[in-house]
Amino acid sequence: MKEKLVKFIHLGAKFKNLFFSFLFVLGIPIICSFILGYQMEGHQVQHIPTIIVDHDNSQFSKMLINEIKTNEIFNVTNYSDRDEDVKDLIGQEKVRVGVIIPKDFSKDLASGNGPKVLICYDGTQMSVTSAAKARMSEILLTIKTGYLKKVVEGKLGIMPEVSQNYVLPMYFNYRLLNNPTRNYINFFIPGMIISIIQVSLVMLGVDIVRKDEKKYSWLWIKGILGGLLGVISIGISLGIQFKYFAVPFRGTVNGAIILTLLFCIGMVNYGVLIRLILPEKILALQVASIPVLFTTILAGFTFPLFAMPSYFQEIAKFLPFLYYGESIRDLCLKNIGIEYILPQINWLFKFVLYMWIASFGVFMLKKIIKKRYENIKNEKNHQQKTEEVVQV
Repeated sequence: MKEKLVKFIHLGAKFKNLFFSFLFVLGIPIICSFILGYQMEGHQVQHIPTIIVDHDNSQFSKMLINEIKTNEIFNVTNYSDRDEDVKDLIGQEKVRVGVIIPKDFSKDLASGNGPKVLICYDGTQMSVTSAAKARMSEILLTIKTGYLKKVVEGKLGIMPEVSQNYVLPMYFNYRLLNNPTRNYINFFIPGMIISIIQVSLVMLGVDIVRKDEKKYSWLWIKGILGGLLGVISIGISLGIQFKYFAVPFRGTVNGAIILTLLFCIGMVNYGVLIRLILPEKILALQVASIPVLFTTILAGFTFPLFAMPSYFQEIAKFLPFLYYGESIRDLCLKNIGIEYILPQINWLFKFVLYMWIASFGVFMLKKIIKKRYENIKNEKNHQQKTEEVVQV
């Protein structure tokens, strides 16, 4: 019994690296996928804490307040008669939006002077600001249009269906393509999951290199197997979003598989390359992983690349995440075929080839240097033994 226990412990110690590799590449991303999904299961920013200051207290101001209260985007938590409370509560982060209705709101509305409602947003939360601003504009436009329709119908005796043309002589039809429900999770989650997994893949690449690696072919096979493990991890993690959290996938499945395979193999072999250059494992992990952490930002996933300075745009051209993360988001939201992502597939294919060529070159160079070092060492030992024999 004791011998079996000792063998089991030795076996566990032998395969502990394999266990941690599976944990990093499979376990952590899948757990994070569930956590992110439940965190954002509302699919858009809702229930934004809001304060309302009503200086008019009229029928029209109450109508506006009711529209805000019944909208799912806002959660009216505070009422006040002091404008200063808006700034104070936003500063204390107790509310994120403040609405100040002026004293002569209904009077100006009736006389056609166009009352000015002041809306204050917390600029530290741009996702909140964007959602609140879009919905508040719709509410204010609805209130204004509804009021003007009543005025036109009353003064001119025009039928309701005709009064719309007097109030809005020019129409703008808006269509939000690819993400019509404005779901924040749809374009944010895929990139976050991929950014987590790519770090794990690089760490895996660093870990699979052994100091006594004899043949590059075996290292090459391990790199491909590590890439396949990454494909499984991304597939399961995104599949969780598709099945349980209603994230759509509208594009080509074959294209997504090819992209994912190339990206994963490339990132694993990037880790292999760094480990071959830096034999010290901890240092190799740091050098390989830290730059990858910034690629989500630099590749334009969280902030548009076209809005960045030109030198950042040039840097992004060398980042695999630019060609994979954006493409996966497009495949999730757009009904596109493989022909639309061929340039990205071509870039990632070249990236994999470059990683293989570079890692093979470093591997062979180290092997040649090691062989020469051993030859020199053997020659010195042989010379030393010869001298000892001569002395004897």
